[in-house]
Amino acid sequence: MSHVQGMTLAYNYCLGEGLELGASLHNSFHLPNCPNLSPSDGTAYLYERDLLDYQHYQAGYINYSNSEMAPVDLIGDFQNIPKADISLDYLVSSHVIEHEPNLFAAFIESDRVLKNFGVFFCIFPKRHATPGDGVRRLTTLQEMIDAHENELGMLDMPPESWRGHYQLLSLQSMLRAVNYLNQQHLGSWLIETVEETDSKVGNGHTIVLRKYEKLAESRWPDDESFAQAFFSAWESDRLGEALAMLKISLSFNFFDPVKLHLAGHLSRQLGYTDEAIEFLRQALIIEPENEEFRREFFEWSGIIYSNPVL
Repeated sequence: MSHVQGMTLAYNYCLGEGLELGASLHNSFHLPNCPNLSPSDGTAYLYERDLLDYQHYQAGYINYSNSEMAPVDLIGDFQNIPKADISLDYLVSSHVIEHEPNLFAAFIESDRVLKNFGVFFCIFPKRHATPGDGVRRLTTLQEMIDAHENELGMLDMPPESWRGHYQLLSLQSMLRAVNYLNQQHLGSWLIETVEETDSKVGNGHTIVLRKYEKLAESRWPDDESFAQAFFSAWESDRLGEALAMLKISLSFNFFDPVKLHLAGHLSRQLGYTDEAIEFLRQALIIEPENEEFRREFFEWSGIIYSNPVL
């Protein structure tokens, strides 16, 4: 559900001192006191090519929205955030991260500037959101790994595709990337919630992550020890604790339909209705013929489930 101005989900998670990457006036989050970071402001720039890119984009933007571009407060991008270490409560962006050639570097830089428990709130486009992308294949996890190992940056990009859609992602491929980052100790990203279709405009996916420095040490060594701790918390009515356990486990392997189903039930019991439906939707993406999941999805949402990935 969208906020009257902005996006309800962003208002729930983007609290404190934050920064938006690539803000736009025609599609604002309307978050209070949230500066805008961009590669150029029409005068200053991160790379010389960004100035030309800004001027080209400015002309198209005025024709498209009949308004001015959003004021730029800081010069930078997802690989160059001019903020001190552990200084921000949140980062927020919409349709920006796909323009970074090195996805893992963007996450590592975001980790650097966020405080512990800080939020990474990101909307990125569906593969059919932009003409031409629909016929392209998704960026593979191995390509993301190679870009990171080769320290790929903007100066390695050809000028004819400057700041293009270097990443083509599904929600599931992004979640696999987050799982990999956590497994390889390249990040400590707790998966808070997702939206298969973003509740802001509806042409992208949403992922909400929280930096949790103790994520790795909070992981259970095996399924048996996890189950004992989880059901002890649930049976003792410590529902918030039980849900947190599931989120920790899913942050290392999101593609467990049983845990996604349980996360849906706990979220619903705790009053997080939209989050509950999204967890259940992800369980159904993995097990689309699970009739119990389908029945519950209809009961919770009033909508007959259809697979959004196909």
